[in-house]
Amino acid sequence: MYFSSLVKQELARVMPENILEQKGELLAFIRLKGLISQSDETLSIILENPVMIKVVYFLFKKVFNYEVTIDTIRKRNKKKIYLITVPDSKKTKYILDEFSLKADSQGKVIEKRKMVISRNKMFTEKISPRAFLRGAFLAEGFVNDPERMYHLEISCYRREEAEIIHDILESASFSAKISRWQKKWAVYIKKSEQIFEFLRYIGVQRALLNFQDIIARKDLLNTINRLVNCETANLDKTILSASRQLLYIDIVKQHIGLDNLSPNLTEVIEARLDHPYASIQELANIVGGSISKSGIFHRLKKIKQLAECYLTEEVYPLGNRYNNE
Repeated sequence: MYFSSLVKQELARVMPENILEQKGELLAFIRLKGLISQSDETLSIILENPVMIKVVYFLFKKVFNYEVTIDTIRKRNKKKIYLITVPDSKKTKYILDEFSLKADSQGKVIEKRKMVISRNKMFTEKISPRAFLRGAFLAEGFVNDPERMYHLEISCYRREEAEIIHDILESASFSAKISRWQKKWAVYIKKSEQIFEFLRYIGVQRALLNFQDIIARKDLLNTINRLVNCETANLDKTILSASRQLLYIDIVKQHIGLDNLSPNLTEVIEARLDHPYASIQELANIVGGSISKSGIFHRLKKIKQLAECYLTEEVYPLGNRYNNE
C-alpha cells in the first residue's frame, strides 16, 4: 500500500501541459469516479484520496476554465470522502457533450454511442490514451509493494470502462487481463517487467527507480538461492553416494578381505577410507597416475557388485573373480 501511495503522489505532482493530456486525465476521473445528480443534473467527482483533489481541480480549470466546489463528507466509519462538483447543469451538459457522455437512470456516466469506431476516433483526436491511463490509475489504480509480490490493477464499477482500459493497454503492447472481484471489474498486470513498463509509460520516475532496484535485488537473491540449493543438492548426493560406498567396502573387507582383491581395487578403497566424503573427481586426483574419473567410478562399481553378492546372500567362491579390475 505504501508503494502505491508513493506512485500516486509522484503522478499527482506531474501536471500535464498539453490539452489532449489534460482531457485524457479528466475523462478518466469522470468515467471512473463521476456521478450525475438526478435532482439538479450537476456533475460530481467522488474521491477518497485527498491528494487527488488538487489534480481534479486543476484539470477542470485548465480544460474548461470552470470553478468547482469541494465538499467533505464523513461516513459512519469516520472515513472522509470528497465531492468535487460542477455547480451548473449547463456546464455539466457541455462537459458531457464534449466527451460524448450522458447519464444513465442511476446517474452514472456512460457513453452516448457504444461504437468502437467513434471511441477510437475520440482517443486519437480529442484525448491522449496515455493520459487516460494515467488518470485511471490515479482514480482507481493500485500497485502492490514489489518486495512482496508483483500486481498492478485498475478497478472499475462497470465492465465497459474495464474494456476501454484493457483495449488501450493492448494497443500499447501490454499483456493485461480482466476479472470480476468484489462487485468490481479489475484490469490487472502480473509480470514484473510489464508493471515496470506501465509505470514508465504513464510517467513515473522516482518510484520506478525504487521498483527497478527491488527487482534487481530480488533477482540476485533468487539466483544465489538457486546456486546454494544446487550446491547443497550436489553435496547431499555426494555424501549419500560416499556413505553407500563405505558400506560396500565394509562388506567386502568382512567377507573377502583386502588381500584377496587386486591392487587397483585396494588403491581406490584406501583412498575412499582416507577421504570418506570426497567426490569421484577428488578421488581421481588423490590416486593420481593415469586413472581418470571414469576409471575410479568403474572400480567403485566393481566393489559395489562384489558387496551386493553378500547383500543378496548369493555368495560366490573365492578365486580369480576378485582379482579382476
